[in-house]
Amino acid sequence: MAKTKSERYSKAPADSGTGVKISYFFLAALSAAFIFIAVSNKFIQDDAFISFRYVKNFVDGHGLVFNIGEKVEGYTNLLWVLILSGFLSLNIGIEEASQILSVLFGVVVLFATYKLSESIRINDSVEVKKERKTDKNISEGYFDLIAPILLVFTSSFIFWSVSGMETTMFISFCLLGLYFYVSEKDKNSFNYKYPLFFLLATLTRPEGLYFFGLVIVHKFIYSLIKNKQTFLKDFFSANSIKTYLVYIVPVLAYFAVRYSYYGFLFPNTYYAKTGFSSAYLNAGIDYFTNFLNSYMVYGVMLVLPLFLLKRKEFRFEVTLFYLIIFAFLAYVISVGGDVLKQNRFFLPILPLIYILFAKFLTTMYLNVKMKSGQGIAFGTISAIVAVLCFYYYSSQKEKLVSDIASENGLVEKMKVTGTWFGNKQKELGRPLNLAATTIGAVSYFAGSQVNVIDLLGLTDKEIAHNPKIIKEISENEIGWKERNYNADYVMSRDPDYVYFSTGVKPSAYAERALFTTAEFNQYYSPFYIADNATGFMDVVYKRKSDSEAKTTTKEFPGNPNYSVKFVNMFNQAMNSSKDKARGQAALNEFKQSIDMGPAGFGLPYQYMGDLYMQQGKKDLALENYKKAVQNDDHNVIAHYQLYQLYSEKRRQSACKKEY
Repeated sequence: MAKTKSERYSKAPADSGTGVKISYFFLAALSAAFIFIAVSNKFIQDDAFISFRYVKNFVDGHGLVFNIGEKVEGYTNLLWVLILSGFLSLNIGIEEASQILSVLFGVVVLFATYKLSESIRINDSVEVKKERKTDKNISEGYFDLIAPILLVFTSSFIFWSVSGMETTMFISFCLLGLYFYVSEKDKNSFNYKYPLFFLLATLTRPEGLYFFGLVIVHKFIYSLIKNKQTFLKDFFSANSIKTYLVYIVPVLAYFAVRYSYYGFLFPNTYYAKTGFSSAYLNAGIDYFTNFLNSYMVYGVMLVLPLFLLKRKEFRFEVTLFYLIIFAFLAYVISVGGDVLKQNRFFLPILPLIYILFAKFLTTMYLNVKMKSGQGIAFGTISAIVAVLCFYYYSSQKEKLVSDIASENGLVEKMKVTGTWFGNKQKELGRPLNLAATTIGAVSYFAGSQVNVIDLLGLTDKEIAHNPKIIKEISENEIGWKERNYNADYVMSRDPDYVYFSTGVKPSAYAERALFTTAEFNQYYSPFYIADNATGFMDVVYKRKSDSEAKTTTKEFPGNPNYSVKFVNMFNQAMNSSKDKARGQAALNEFKQSIDMGPAGFGLPYQYMGDLYMQQGKKDLALENYKKAVQNDDHNVIAHYQLYQLYSEKRRQSACKKEY
């Protein structure tokens, strides 16, 4: 019986079974190495604790809420939250469970990447037709290991695989969905597998909608190309419709339940974070540029595989991958990228880019093998992969270590401060209101009786849907990714404490906006908390009592030259003050913030006093500390410095007063 053209050129190597076994052995060894590396870089991302708080409240019977009694969907990982809730209900610690799951799904990503790469075969190329007889026992399938190898050497993959977040689970479901779509592309039968995995991906993160939607777009286009006459009949066949419904029906039900429970079709974070403006676009371009430089060798790895479009045998897969890649790139750039470290938003498409690059190297290998022999060809490709791995390792290791150390330090700080807030709430004997910008670990360790007002609106419905932006503060400035805030609303909640991410300095736009309200200026002063056992110290803004606040008699703003930009100048001055070489510049900037600021704005005087102390100008320091306490008698640092200066001058009565 005569063989078809595809059968003639779809020959497997003689030792393909042995080759597959060896490949899986190497993949298992690679996975073991990955687990070792991940465990060696153990940490939990602060944002993971937001989900943990939802989990704890859910298991405790309060519902899927961040604050008891407030139905706000401040998470974007429902399936992850439900899985962790199962662990917690069995009294299994969710911090450890989340990390173990992250790493295990990281292993799934490696295997799924390999299987997806393996499903793309060179089956009718000129290289196979001209293959040397002496080389027939060598399988190009070993090159399917390239993509998983590159992932293990990618710091972003390591970082998010041990973060305690849902990232690797989401990527696993997306890759498995693509694998079952690609592997059964020529079948017209009912295929429940790929829509099922995309459904799981969507329940894990909203971006699952993009993956499924782009796959359907790709399927529609290829149905049209395959047969223009009957493509609608093929695309909307009974089996195809049943396949689509596996995804569509549960997703519609999911959206219906979400809307009935939370009142909105999308998570609250979507409304709080996203926006379309030049500021977002510029931030997105910067985010994309960093991604190209860090993982794409300045774009080379993204562009070179485009040559694969010339090859008919896997044009289906190449167009699918690039459709997803470019659509994802466009989406991430348009929304301004991500606030979290290590290019998290681009990680779901990284395996696809690596697979395409691996296929490009495979075709390169076959071409070199025809001309120079198998040994030189294999050595060339191996050298390229080795150089890439070394480049990734050497260029990313320092930042990976730094980012993990930074996150560990942040979480430890938030844990201690959150515990302090929890203890303070117990002392008060009532729910405590805390407004903060970094709300992960601090809210989790504070406990559910501490109501946390998220200044950035991620877990607050009012801020997310009704922001009150002050253009003079945040326009034309690329800073924090979260650009929505509503200072008047926050002050209307009368928080007992306001906790900035950078101490006294208002860094986020939401923090700066508070300084433009009369209530914050009248009622809040820096308050220093300490853990004597560990020597830990932190600072929050504490609300004064009504009687204490009445001592502030100056009207707001009470300055004819007042401009809300004073808070930006104050922020800039605090940044300058950290550099000794910019001491005079910092003094000038503090003075400008006073000139533009509201009457009674005393903090700049304290920091000017600190600068004069560093310069040895104690008389000038004394005068500025006195002005600081005249404006705000609750300025502890200024009082302390006055106490020290009066002690040196042996002015005992003045010392006693400051003490």
